[in-house]
Amino acid sequence: MTLSNERGSALIITLMLMLILTAIGIYAISISTTEMSIALQSKTGTATLNSAESGSNYAIDQIPVLKTGYTDNLADKSSYSVTSNYTGTMTFKPGYGSIFGFPHIEVASQGRAPDPFVATRTVQVVVIYGPVPVGTMY
Repeated sequence: MTLSNERGSALIITLMLMLILTAIGIYAISISTTEMSIALQSKTGTATLNSAESGSNYAIDQIPVLKTGYTDNLADKSSYSVTSNYTGTMTFKPGYGSIFGFPHIEVASQGRAPDPFVATRTVQVVVIYGPVPVGTMY
């Protein structure tokens, strides 16, 4: 083997190494883009759940006043709408007698993700409120 037969082999080896390094770089960019997308989806889901929970906490704080279709915006641009109503169920507990009852109040809150994202999350809660007087009180 003479030196003239091996001419250009360094060029071929260099091109193959560049091809391998380019493939590794493309793979790394793809993985980082996927990770960023997953993190953004997680952040959006958390903001949506937090807004729904904020709405349910607001409605619970307002009991015994019921809220119907109340909507509010939060600081992170997410929002919630909340509705509360009596379920018609009344619980009587020992120690309170038959003149005090505990009405059940259902609270439903729907949280919405901040713009430009599209996501909704619903939280439903049943609150047992009381004691409240029932009957004739004789």
